[in-house]
Amino acid sequence: MSTDLVPAAVGAAPAVRRRAEPDVRTATGTRLTAAAARRLADSVPKNSHDARASRWRSYRDWCAAYGWALDEPNAVVSYLADLADRGHPAQTLEAHLGTLRALRAVKEAPLGDAEVKAALRIVSHRAGEEADDPDLEPGPLQADAVDLDELRLMVRKLDRTTVRGKRDAAAMLIDFWMAGRASEPARLNLHDAKITTVKIKDATGTKVPRRALIIKVRRSKADQHARGQEVRILAPGEQELCPIHALEEWLQVLADDGQLTAGPLLRRIDRHGNIGAKAAGRLTRDARRRGGITADTVNNIIKAAARAAGLTPTPTAEERAAAARAKQEAYAAAAQAPTAEQANAVLKTWRAGVRAARRAVRRITGHSMRRGWIQAALAAGAPAEVVAAHSRHSLRSSAFDAYRKKTIPWSQNPTLILGLAA
Repeated sequence: MSTDLVPAAVGAAPAVRRRAEPDVRTATGTRLTAAAARRLADSVPKNSHDARASRWRSYRDWCAAYGWALDEPNAVVSYLADLADRGHPAQTLEAHLGTLRALRAVKEAPLGDAEVKAALRIVSHRAGEEADDPDLEPGPLQADAVDLDELRLMVRKLDRTTVRGKRDAAAMLIDFWMAGRASEPARLNLHDAKITTVKIKDATGTKVPRRALIIKVRRSKADQHARGQEVRILAPGEQELCPIHALEEWLQVLADDGQLTAGPLLRRIDRHGNIGAKAAGRLTRDARRRGGITADTVNNIIKAAARAAGLTPTPTAEERAAAARAKQEAYAAAAQAPTAEQANAVLKTWRAGVRAARRAVRRITGHSMRRGWIQAALAAGAPAEVVAAHSRHSLRSSAFDAYRKKTIPWSQNPTLILGLAA
Protein backbone atom coordinates (compact mmCIF):
# COMPACT_ATOMS: atom_id res chain seq x y z
CA MET A 1 0.00 0.00 0.00
CA SER A 2 1.35 3.42 -0.87
CA THR A 3 2.01 5.81 2.02
CA ASP A 4 1.92 8.88 -0.21
CA LEU A 5 -0.56 11.59 0.82
CA VAL A 6 -3.50 11.87 -1.52
CA PRO A 7 -4.23 15.51 -2.36
CA ALA A 8 -7.77 16.76 -2.07
CA ALA A 9 -9.69 17.18 -5.27
CA VAL A 10 -9.04 20.55 -6.80
CA GLY A 11 -11.89 22.96 -6.11
CA ALA A 12 -13.61 20.72 -3.54
CA ALA A 13 -15.44 22.78 -0.91
CA PRO A 14 -14.57 22.01 2.73
CA ALA A 15 -17.31 20.42 4.79
CA VAL A 16 -19.14 22.76 7.19
CA ARG A 17 -19.44 21.25 10.65
CA ARG A 18 -22.86 21.69 12.22
CA ARG A 19 -23.32 22.85 15.80
CA ALA A 20 -25.99 21.55 18.18
CA GLU A 21 -26.63 25.10 19.43
CA PRO A 22 -27.26 27.97 16.99
CA ASP A 23 -25.01 31.01 16.98
CA VAL A 24 -26.21 34.15 18.79
CA ARG A 25 -26.24 37.80 17.80
CA THR A 26 -24.68 40.40 20.08
CA ALA A 27 -26.14 43.82 20.85
CA THR A 28 -24.00 45.27 18.06
CA GLY A 29 -25.28 42.72 15.52
CA THR A 30 -22.12 40.63 15.31
CA ARG A 31 -22.15 36.83 15.57
CA LEU A 32 -20.87 34.59 18.38
CA THR A 33 -21.06 30.85 18.89
CA ALA A 34 -23.35 29.79 21.71
CA ALA A 35 -20.34 28.35 23.56
CA ALA A 36 -18.46 31.66 23.40
CA ALA A 37 -21.53 33.59 24.53
CA ARG A 38 -22.04 31.22 27.46
CA ARG A 39 -18.42 31.48 28.59
CA LEU A 40 -18.45 35.27 28.32
CA ALA A 41 -21.62 35.43 30.42
CA ASP A 42 -20.26 33.00 33.02
CA SER A 43 -16.95 34.88 33.22
CA VAL A 44 -18.69 37.66 35.15
CA PRO A 45 -19.37 36.73 38.82
CA LYS A 46 -23.07 36.65 39.67
CA ASN A 47 -22.77 39.46 42.21
CA SER A 48 -21.02 41.69 39.68
CA HIS A 49 -23.54 40.80 36.98
CA ASP A 50 -26.48 41.59 39.29
CA ALA A 51 -24.92 44.88 40.40
CA ARG A 52 -24.34 46.01 36.82
CA ALA A 53 -27.87 45.04 35.81
CA SER A 54 -29.27 46.99 38.77
CA ARG A 55 -27.27 50.12 37.90
CA TRP A 56 -28.31 50.00 34.25
CA ARG A 57 -31.94 49.48 35.26
CA SER A 58 -31.75 52.50 37.59
CA TYR A 59 -30.28 54.64 34.79
CA ARG A 60 -32.89 53.39 32.30
CA ASP A 61 -35.75 54.19 34.71
CA TRP A 62 -34.30 57.65 35.39
CA CYS A 63 -34.10 58.38 31.66
CA ALA A 64 -37.72 57.28 31.18
CA ALA A 65 -38.91 59.38 34.13
CA TYR A 66 -37.17 62.58 33.05
CA GLY A 67 -37.42 62.31 29.26
CA TRP A 68 -33.83 61.51 28.31
CA ALA A 69 -32.69 59.09 25.63
CA LEU A 70 -30.37 56.36 26.90
CA ASP A 71 -27.64 57.40 24.44
CA GLU A 72 -28.18 61.17 24.72
CA PRO A 73 -25.08 63.27 25.45
CA ASN A 74 -24.84 64.36 29.11
CA ALA A 75 -27.58 61.96 30.22
CA VAL A 76 -25.07 60.09 32.41
CA VAL A 77 -23.72 63.34 33.88
CA SER A 78 -27.23 64.50 34.75
CA TYR A 79 -28.13 61.11 36.20
CA LEU A 80 -25.06 61.13 38.46
CA ALA A 81 -25.94 64.62 39.66
CA ASP A 82 -29.40 63.40 40.65
CA LEU A 83 -27.86 60.46 42.55
CA ALA A 84 -25.72 62.97 44.45
CA ASP A 85 -28.77 65.13 45.18
CA ARG A 86 -30.52 62.05 46.61
CA GLY A 87 -27.70 61.56 49.11
CA HIS A 88 -25.79 58.69 47.49
CA PRO A 89 -22.08 58.72 48.43
CA ALA A 90 -19.32 59.45 45.94
CA GLN A 91 -18.30 55.79 45.91
CA THR A 92 -21.78 54.84 44.63
CA LEU A 93 -21.58 57.49 41.91
CA GLU A 94 -18.19 56.13 40.89
CA ALA A 95 -19.55 52.58 40.63
CA HIS A 96 -22.51 53.73 38.50
CA LEU A 97 -20.21 55.71 36.22
CA GLY A 98 -17.97 52.69 35.64
CA THR A 99 -20.91 50.47 34.75
CA LEU A 100 -22.65 53.01 32.52
CA ARG A 101 -19.44 53.91 30.72
CA ALA A 102 -18.82 50.24 29.90
CA LEU A 103 -22.39 49.43 28.86
CA ARG A 104 -22.78 52.56 26.74
CA ALA A 105 -19.63 51.51 24.87
CA VAL A 106 -21.04 48.01 24.31
CA LYS A 107 -24.23 49.55 22.96
CA GLU A 108 -22.19 51.64 20.50
CA ALA A 109 -23.00 54.91 22.27
CA PRO A 110 -19.71 55.55 24.14
CA LEU A 111 -19.32 58.56 26.39
CA GLY A 112 -17.21 61.33 24.88
CA ASP A 113 -14.05 62.55 26.60
CA ALA A 114 -15.71 65.79 27.68
CA GLU A 115 -18.64 63.87 29.18
CA VAL A 116 -16.33 61.53 31.09
CA LYS A 117 -14.44 64.50 32.52
CA ALA A 118 -17.71 66.16 33.53
CA ALA A 119 -18.92 62.95 35.19
CA LEU A 120 -15.67 62.65 37.16
CA ARG A 121 -16.08 66.24 38.32
CA ILE A 122 -19.57 65.37 39.60
CA VAL A 123 -18.09 62.45 41.56
CA SER A 124 -15.30 64.66 42.94
CA HIS A 125 -17.77 67.38 43.93
CA ARG A 126 -19.91 64.85 45.80
CA ALA A 127 -16.84 63.56 47.68
CA GLY A 128 -15.99 67.11 48.76
CA GLU A 129 -19.61 67.69 49.74
CA GLU A 130 -19.52 64.61 51.99
CA ALA A 131 -16.26 65.73 53.57
CA ASP A 132 -17.67 69.19 54.37
CA ASP A 133 -21.04 67.98 55.74
CA PRO A 134 -21.04 68.49 59.55
CA ASP A 135 -23.92 66.01 59.96
CA LEU A 136 -22.39 63.22 57.89
CA GLU A 137 -19.40 61.00 58.48
CA PRO A 138 -17.82 60.61 55.02
CA GLY A 139 -16.63 57.41 53.43
CA PRO A 140 -18.19 54.02 52.72
CA LEU A 141 -19.79 51.85 55.38
CA GLN A 142 -17.15 49.22 56.07
CA ALA A 143 -17.15 46.06 58.13
CA ASP A 144 -15.53 46.39 61.55
CA ALA A 145 -12.53 44.23 62.41
CA VAL A 146 -12.87 41.21 64.70
CA ASP A 147 -9.93 40.82 67.08
CA LEU A 148 -8.78 37.63 68.79
CA ASP A 149 -10.78 38.24 71.97
CA GLU A 150 -13.94 38.79 69.94
CA LEU A 151 -13.22 35.76 67.77
CA ARG A 152 -12.94 33.70 70.94
CA LEU A 153 -16.34 34.95 72.13
CA MET A 154 -17.92 34.13 68.76
CA VAL A 155 -16.46 30.61 68.63
CA ARG A 156 -17.73 29.90 72.16
CA LYS A 157 -21.29 30.59 71.00
CA LEU A 158 -21.11 27.64 68.60
CA ASP A 159 -22.26 24.22 69.79
CA ARG A 160 -19.21 22.29 68.66
CA THR A 161 -20.75 18.98 69.68
CA THR A 162 -23.10 19.22 66.68
CA VAL A 163 -22.49 18.74 62.97
CA ARG A 164 -23.45 22.34 62.22
CA GLY A 165 -21.28 23.71 65.01
CA LYS A 166 -18.23 21.82 63.76
CA ARG A 167 -18.77 23.06 60.22
CA ASP A 168 -19.33 26.64 61.33
CA ALA A 169 -16.22 26.62 63.53
CA ALA A 170 -14.12 25.36 60.62
CA ALA A 171 -15.55 27.99 58.27
CA MET A 172 -15.04 30.85 60.71
CA LEU A 173 -11.54 29.93 61.88
CA ILE A 174 -10.22 29.12 58.40
CA ASP A 175 -11.64 32.43 57.16
CA PHE A 176 -9.92 34.37 59.96
CA TRP A 177 -6.48 32.75 59.80
CA MET A 178 -6.29 32.87 56.01
CA ALA A 179 -7.43 36.54 56.08
CA GLY A 180 -10.08 35.44 53.65
CA ARG A 181 -12.83 37.00 51.71
CA ALA A 182 -16.08 35.16 52.47
CA SER A 183 -16.03 33.63 48.99
CA GLU A 184 -12.60 32.04 49.48
CA PRO A 185 -13.32 29.44 52.20
CA ALA A 186 -16.68 28.78 50.54
CA ARG A 187 -14.96 27.93 47.25
CA LEU A 188 -12.37 25.53 48.72
CA ASN A 189 -12.43 21.91 47.61
CA LEU A 190 -11.47 19.00 49.83
CA HIS A 191 -8.03 18.69 48.21
CA ASP A 192 -7.33 22.41 48.65
CA ALA A 193 -6.66 22.07 52.41
CA LYS A 194 -3.65 20.02 53.46
CA ILE A 195 -2.70 19.39 57.11
CA THR A 196 1.01 18.79 57.59
CA THR A 197 3.89 19.12 60.06
CA VAL A 198 6.80 21.50 59.56
CA LYS A 199 9.93 22.23 61.58
CA ILE A 200 10.44 25.72 62.98
CA LYS A 201 13.47 27.01 64.90
CA ASP A 202 12.69 27.97 68.48
CA ALA A 203 14.45 30.63 70.58
CA THR A 204 17.45 28.33 71.10
CA GLY A 205 17.81 27.60 67.39
CA THR A 206 16.52 24.05 67.76
CA LYS A 207 14.12 22.86 65.10
CA VAL A 208 10.84 21.78 66.63
CA PRO A 209 7.81 20.29 64.87
CA ARG A 210 4.73 22.48 64.40
CA ARG A 211 1.44 21.54 62.82
CA ALA A 212 0.51 23.57 59.80
CA LEU A 213 -2.29 24.03 57.30
CA ILE A 214 -1.60 24.74 53.64
CA ILE A 215 -4.57 26.17 51.73
CA LYS A 216 -4.64 26.46 47.97
CA VAL A 217 -6.67 29.49 46.89
CA ARG A 218 -7.30 28.59 43.26
CA ARG A 219 -9.19 31.74 42.32
CA SER A 220 -10.18 34.93 44.06
CA LYS A 221 -11.39 38.45 43.45
CA ALA A 222 -7.82 39.62 42.88
CA ASP A 223 -6.87 36.55 40.83
CA GLN A 224 -9.40 36.40 38.02
CA HIS A 225 -6.97 34.46 35.80
CA ALA A 226 -6.93 31.64 38.40
CA ARG A 227 -3.14 31.45 38.72
CA GLY A 228 -3.64 30.30 42.32
CA GLN A 229 -1.86 31.12 45.59
CA GLU A 230 -0.92 29.18 48.69
CA VAL A 231 -1.79 30.37 52.19
CA ARG A 232 0.27 28.81 54.99
CA ILE A 233 -1.03 28.77 58.56
CA LEU A 234 0.82 27.54 61.64
CA ALA A 235 -1.34 26.06 64.39
CA PRO A 236 -1.86 28.60 67.18
CA GLY A 237 -1.21 27.44 70.72
CA GLU A 238 -4.85 27.82 71.72
CA GLN A 239 -6.87 24.82 70.52
CA GLU A 240 -10.15 26.72 70.78
CA LEU A 241 -8.98 29.08 68.02
CA CYS A 242 -7.02 26.53 66.00
CA PRO A 243 -8.24 26.16 62.41
CA ILE A 244 -6.44 22.81 62.08
CA HIS A 245 -8.28 21.32 65.06
CA ALA A 246 -11.60 22.69 63.73
CA LEU A 247 -10.89 21.31 60.26
CA GLU A 248 -10.04 17.86 61.64
CA GLU A 249 -13.33 17.76 63.55
CA TRP A 250 -15.22 18.68 60.37
CA LEU A 251 -13.35 16.10 58.28
CA GLN A 252 -14.30 13.46 60.84
CA VAL A 253 -17.96 14.46 60.38
CA LEU A 254 -17.60 13.92 56.63
CA ALA A 255 -15.87 10.58 57.17
CA ASP A 256 -18.60 9.38 59.55
CA ASP A 257 -21.22 10.31 56.95
CA GLY A 258 -19.34 8.58 54.14
CA GLN A 259 -18.63 11.91 52.46
CA LEU A 260 -14.87 12.18 52.71
CA THR A 261 -14.94 12.35 48.94
CA ALA A 262 -13.92 14.79 46.24
CA GLY A 263 -15.98 17.94 46.23
CA PRO A 264 -16.45 21.12 48.27
CA LEU A 265 -14.60 21.26 51.60
CA LEU A 266 -17.37 23.08 53.49
CA ARG A 267 -20.76 21.55 52.75
CA ARG A 268 -24.40 22.45 53.17
CA ILE A 269 -26.40 21.20 56.16
CA ASP A 270 -30.20 21.29 56.19
CA ARG A 271 -32.43 21.51 59.27
CA HIS A 272 -32.65 17.73 59.40
CA GLY A 273 -28.87 17.38 59.63
CA ASN A 274 -28.38 16.09 56.09
CA ILE A 275 -24.98 17.04 54.68
CA GLY A 276 -23.81 18.08 51.23
CA ALA A 277 -25.74 17.01 48.16
CA LYS A 278 -28.16 15.10 50.41
CA ALA A 279 -29.29 18.35 52.06
CA ALA A 280 -32.57 19.89 50.99
CA GLY A 281 -32.80 23.45 49.72
CA ARG A 282 -31.78 25.58 46.79
CA LEU A 283 -28.93 24.11 44.79
CA THR A 284 -25.95 25.99 43.40
CA ARG A 285 -25.77 26.73 39.68
CA ASP A 286 -22.59 24.67 39.27
CA ALA A 287 -23.50 20.97 39.44
CA ARG A 288 -20.00 20.13 40.71
CA ARG A 289 -20.59 22.27 43.80
CA ARG A 290 -24.18 21.23 44.51
CA GLY A 291 -23.22 20.12 48.02
CA GLY A 292 -21.14 23.17 48.89
CA ILE A 293 -21.85 26.37 50.77
CA THR A 294 -21.65 29.88 49.32
CA ALA A 295 -20.10 33.18 50.38
CA ASP A 296 -23.52 34.14 51.76
CA THR A 297 -23.39 31.09 54.04
CA VAL A 298 -20.00 32.14 55.44
CA ASN A 299 -21.29 35.69 55.86
CA ASN A 300 -24.39 34.47 57.71
CA ILE A 301 -22.35 32.18 59.99
CA ILE A 302 -20.17 35.10 61.06
CA LYS A 303 -23.07 37.53 61.50
CA ALA A 304 -25.04 35.03 63.60
CA ALA A 305 -22.03 34.30 65.84
CA ALA A 306 -21.40 38.03 66.32
CA ARG A 307 -25.01 38.61 67.35
CA ALA A 308 -24.95 35.61 69.70
CA ALA A 309 -21.76 36.96 71.33
CA GLY A 310 -23.38 40.35 71.84
CA LEU A 311 -20.93 42.12 69.54
CA THR A 312 -23.66 43.43 67.24
CA PRO A 313 -27.31 44.21 68.00
CA THR A 314 -30.18 42.07 66.80
CA PRO A 315 -32.90 44.32 65.32
CA THR A 316 -36.30 43.69 66.83
CA ALA A 317 -39.38 43.07 64.70
CA GLU A 318 -40.59 46.55 65.63
CA GLU A 319 -37.32 48.15 64.53
CA ARG A 320 -37.38 46.33 61.20
CA ALA A 321 -40.99 47.37 60.65
CA ALA A 322 -40.19 50.99 61.51
CA ALA A 323 -37.27 51.06 59.06
CA ALA A 324 -39.44 49.62 56.28
CA ARG A 325 -42.18 52.11 57.06
CA ALA A 326 -39.74 55.06 57.00
CA LYS A 327 -38.46 54.00 53.58
CA GLN A 328 -41.99 53.62 52.21
CA GLU A 329 -43.00 57.03 53.54
CA ALA A 330 -39.88 58.71 52.11
CA TYR A 331 -40.49 57.34 48.62
CA ALA A 332 -44.19 58.21 48.84
CA ALA A 333 -43.34 61.80 49.82
CA ALA A 334 -40.80 62.02 47.00
CA ALA A 335 -43.42 60.83 44.52
CA GLN A 336 -45.77 63.59 45.67
CA ALA A 337 -43.16 66.35 45.55
CA PRO A 338 -43.93 69.00 42.91
CA THR A 339 -40.36 69.15 41.54
CA ALA A 340 -37.50 66.74 41.05
CA GLU A 341 -35.30 68.87 43.29
CA GLN A 342 -37.75 68.63 46.19
CA ALA A 343 -38.12 64.88 45.66
CA ASN A 344 -34.34 64.47 45.75
CA ALA A 345 -34.13 66.49 48.97
CA VAL A 346 -36.67 64.18 50.65
CA LEU A 347 -34.74 61.07 49.67
CA LYS A 348 -31.42 62.64 50.70
CA THR A 349 -32.75 63.37 54.20
CA TRP A 350 -34.06 59.82 54.58
CA ARG A 351 -30.84 58.27 53.27
CA ALA A 352 -28.68 60.37 55.62
CA GLY A 353 -30.74 59.11 58.55
CA VAL A 354 -30.29 55.51 57.48
CA ARG A 355 -26.52 55.89 57.12
CA ALA A 356 -26.24 57.60 60.51
CA ALA A 357 -28.19 54.78 62.16
CA ARG A 358 -26.00 52.14 60.51
CA ARG A 359 -22.80 53.91 61.55
CA ALA A 360 -24.01 54.08 65.15
CA VAL A 361 -23.69 50.30 65.58
CA ARG A 362 -20.93 47.82 64.82
CA ARG A 363 -21.02 46.01 61.51
CA ILE A 364 -19.53 42.51 61.58
CA THR A 365 -19.68 40.59 58.31
CA GLY A 366 -17.63 38.03 56.46
CA HIS A 367 -15.05 40.73 55.70
CA SER A 368 -14.53 41.41 59.41
CA MET A 369 -12.31 38.32 59.61
CA ARG A 370 -10.04 39.59 56.83
CA ARG A 371 -9.76 43.06 58.33
CA GLY A 372 -9.30 41.63 61.83
CA TRP A 373 -6.43 39.31 60.93
CA ILE A 374 -4.59 41.99 58.95
CA GLN A 375 -4.86 44.51 61.77
CA ALA A 376 -3.87 41.93 64.42
CA ALA A 377 -0.82 40.83 62.43
CA LEU A 378 0.34 44.41 61.82
CA ALA A 379 -0.21 45.32 65.49
CA ALA A 380 1.86 42.28 66.52
CA GLY A 381 4.79 43.70 64.54
CA ALA A 382 4.64 41.58 61.38
CA PRO A 383 6.20 43.47 58.44
CA ALA A 384 3.64 44.97 56.10
CA GLU A 385 5.06 43.10 53.10
CA VAL A 386 4.68 39.76 54.90
CA VAL A 387 1.09 40.56 55.94
CA ALA A 388 0.23 41.68 52.41
CA ALA A 389 1.66 38.47 50.95
CA HIS A 390 -0.44 36.36 53.33
CA SER A 391 -3.62 38.33 52.58
CA ARG A 392 -2.89 38.25 48.84
CA HIS A 393 -2.52 42.02 48.44
CA SER A 394 -0.09 44.23 46.61
CA LEU A 395 1.76 46.55 49.01
CA ARG A 396 0.71 49.42 46.74
CA SER A 397 -2.92 48.36 46.97
CA SER A 398 -5.25 51.06 48.24
CA ALA A 399 -7.44 48.25 49.59
CA PHE A 400 -4.58 46.96 51.79
CA ASP A 401 -3.92 50.47 53.05
CA ALA A 402 -7.60 50.83 53.96
CA TYR A 403 -7.34 47.81 56.30
CA ARG A 404 -4.66 49.42 58.41
CA LYS A 405 -5.57 51.21 61.62
CA LYS A 406 -4.92 54.88 61.09
CA THR A 407 -4.93 55.76 64.82
CA ILE A 408 -1.48 55.87 66.44
CA PRO A 409 -1.34 54.17 69.88
CA TRP A 410 -1.07 56.65 72.76
CA SER A 411 2.21 55.05 73.81
CA GLN A 412 3.69 56.04 70.45
CA ASN A 413 2.02 59.44 70.18
CA PRO A 414 4.46 61.88 68.52
CA THR A 415 3.44 64.76 70.83
CA LEU A 416 5.38 62.98 73.58
CA ILE A 417 8.49 64.26 71.82
CA LEU A 418 7.86 67.72 73.27
CA GLY A 419 8.38 66.33 76.76
CA LEU A 420 5.49 68.31 78.23
CA ALA A 421 3.12 65.40 78.88
CA ALA A 422 1.80 65.36 82.44
